[in-house]
Amino acid sequence: MLAPLTHLIVGFMDFLLGWLLRFPSDVQLIIVAFGSALILTLIRRWTTDQGLLQRCRADKAQLQKLLREAKARADRDALQRHRATLGMIAMKQFRQEGRPLLASLLPIVLLATWAMNRLEFHPLKIGEPFQFTATFPISAVGKIAHIAPADGLTAETGWIQEITADTTSSPAHGIAAWHLTAQPGPALRQLQVRFGKQTCMHPIRTDGRTYEPPIQTHDTHPLTTDIRLAPVRLFGLVPDVPWLPFPPWLIAYLILIIPLTFLLKKVLCVY
Repeated sequence: MLAPLTHLIVGFMDFLLGWLLRFPSDVQLIIVAFGSALILTLIRRWTTDQGLLQRCRADKAQLQKLLREAKARADRDALQRHRATLGMIAMKQFRQEGRPLLASLLPIVLLATWAMNRLEFHPLKIGEPFQFTATFPISAVGKIAHIAPADGLTAETGWIQEITADTTSSPAHGIAAWHLTAQPGPALRQLQVRFGKQTCMHPIRTDGRTYEPPIQTHDTHPLTTDIRLAPVRLFGLVPDVPWLPFPPWLIAYLILIIPLTFLLKKVLCVY
């Protein structure tokens, strides 16, 4: 159910943003973050009462000044009145937040779905070596798996591999790995992984712009296949954060969009 919807969204967003894929990954990420911040800022401007929010900000600044003066005089009654007024102003501001949040929901979902399928990894290029792995049940250890030889692909370590045990993760499983290189040929190809009487297909794309989902699960077969694509790291600097379940591209996106949003709100006088 989700896969067809994701495919539809990605196709629609490719029509709108596919031109971005001509640029290096760092440039793509910066443009997407800037565009996101601009959209969120403009939506806020169009869906909130900017006059009210401006008056609220000015009133809060004045009340903060009065609060400091009341504290200096130790005037408890004045402190209580000013704090109550600040609470009422905060409630007025809070009531303005619902409409921009709702209006932003659809573009955020569309952009996030597209970015997760286009910006997370560096796509494969012709002549670039890559590792392809297949994960099997632990009972398959010691047996043979192979990839059907295909035009436009070369296998540095051969098409046939023995399944070995991998006990570094739980539960333990069997794994086979191939080192492949794509030669000139069709942009979209299918790797045929064969194990016993089973054959599984794993699509790979080698146009240097987009990529198929690197991890493929095969419901009819007890195995998972994976192309080890390099994750996008802004300027090669943004690392994985172990305690955050976010990939490096998303961490970089958040690092960019938060200050950009504050900056654009200042420049465009959005409250």
